[in-house]
Amino acid sequence: MSTWPPPPDLDSLKELFATADIEGLIADDSPLDEYDPEAKHFYEATIGLPSTGFAAEQILPLLEQLWIKQFTLNGEQLAQRRPAIEALAQQIARFFGPEAQPLTRETN
Repeated sequence: MSTWPPPPDLDSLKELFATADIEGLIADDSPLDEYDPEAKHFYEATIGLPSTGFAAEQILPLLEQLWIKQFTLNGEQLAQRRPAIEALAQQIARFFGPEAQPLTRETN
């Protein structure tokens, strides 16, 4: 029997981070793997975290700190990106958090 929701896997996180494109790098023709380092850092920081730890409000501070470190942001720059970072946190929670639901044909 499998565990639901499944723990985050690196490939799924890479896809979510690239889709979020918080810095607009992919939109500016950077390669799709542009956010792989950030996805990997997030993945490594959350290994073993139970699904209850993937609620958007719980992972948002982790994502913000990751963005500050990776992109050398100040408070104002972080505030400009906060809506996009919050959206990414919500996407991660949607797939891996306590409220995650299996995708079926009816939900697509």
